[in-house]
Amino acid sequence: MIRRIILTTRFLNSAFRKVAEYQRRPLWRSIEATLIGGAFIAVGFNHFTDPHFFEAIVPRWFWSPSFANQVSGAAEIFLGATLIPIWTRRYSAWGLLVLLVLVFPANIDMFINDVGFATDEFGNTMRVENMSGVFVRNLIRLPFQFVFAWLIWRHTRKTSSIHSER
Repeated sequence: MIRRIILTTRFLNSAFRKVAEYQRRPLWRSIEATLIGGAFIAVGFNHFTDPHFFEAIVPRWFWSPSFANQVSGAAEIFLGATLIPIWTRRYSAWGLLVLLVLVFPANIDMFINDVGFATDEFGNTMRVENMSGVFVRNLIRLPFQFVFAWLIWRHTRKTSSIHSER
């Protein structure tokens, strides 16, 4: 009986320490993670509601734009949702960084090939290469990917390094 009480006390002590640790984290970190996670969830759902747009972004050398769209959309929804809770945030942030690295070639392809979009008679978005007027837009997209990666990377750090930023 005493052993059970000691084990229960140790467990509760450990649990209370973890709760206290989470409460010491800056609130703005959680707000930032929620905004980033929500943005990824929204974009992930858009992969399924407007697949033609996202399939048009996929480089021509990729074997299946539909597959790339569905996998990246599902990954964005899952990783965005798991970025919000504090106990899965670090792992989700690493997953989102990997996802950004994997989709970055599409941004480079858009820049190199001056990829733009046009709508066909059925309302589907089509990829148009060598389109005029898209150079600046595609150029601006490239550094923004690094900004997104930096915002996400900040959530990969352990608690001790987060506390030092207060």
